[in-house]
Amino acid sequence: MANLNYYIQKIKTATLTEILIGINIIMFLLTTLIDFTGGNAFLILGAKMNILIAMGQFWRLLTATFLHAGIMHLVFNMMALYILGRDIERFYGPKKYLFIYFISGLVGSAFSFLLVPNTSVGASGAIFGLFGANLYLYFVNPQAYKRIFGTDFLILIGINLVISFVRPNIDVVGHIAGLVAGFIAAFGVGIYHEKTFTPKRLLLQAFTLILFIVPTVTAFTSIRSTPDFYLTSASYYYYQEKIDKAKEAVEQGLKKFPDDPQLKQIQMELNP
Repeated sequence: MANLNYYIQKIKTATLTEILIGINIIMFLLTTLIDFTGGNAFLILGAKMNILIAMGQFWRLLTATFLHAGIMHLVFNMMALYILGRDIERFYGPKKYLFIYFISGLVGSAFSFLLVPNTSVGASGAIFGLFGANLYLYFVNPQAYKRIFGTDFLILIGINLVISFVRPNIDVVGHIAGLVAGFIAAFGVGIYHEKTFTPKRLLLQAFTLILFIVPTVTAFTSIRSTPDFYLTSASYYYYQEKIDKAKEAVEQGLKKFPDDPQLKQIQMELNP
């Protein structure tokens, strides 16, 4: 009982950075368990899969930021989150820190949805957003920044950007979008003692939301503008044994593309 009370107290006094790290670790363990038992964890838990987002599963833009493709992917991201998060939480305060973190992750996912066709996962967009918030600290007061951090973080940002470009299978679009969003979001809320709801800051906060909404809507519209979307949707529902949904997807496709031979063929197969 004493041990249980100890852990409850630790949870109650945990920083937001520690809580975020804990959530990521739990999701990784859950991913491993699902995959071990023969399931498709990324499909079930919400990886960024463009076709499924276009089918209406917008929650994947968020859940993808809490999933990781392997133990090293998780370890490196959590190390970065621990190093960056503590300072960002201290300089911005918990509420502003959460806004920066989540809007950066969402913007990173949104631009990845628009420009990267592959499935992707990881907290990197949000973490690059913390890099952006760190850059804002330099922007506010370069001299104070150098006294506190030196140039280590600036060099680290540069190294991480270079790695994003040269290593394969890295969602560089999500990284850059997260970095930019993090800087703008930090500018939009200010550090802990600065007023949050000034006219200028409200405009910047609105702009970060636009950075999320515009690529999401653009990608959603673009993907749904081809017969392939409806063919893939019908196949997805068919293998999920949702035959009525598959038929509905085909019918919607034929309304837009009445002469598409593949859609006609699938309609015949689903309605023998």
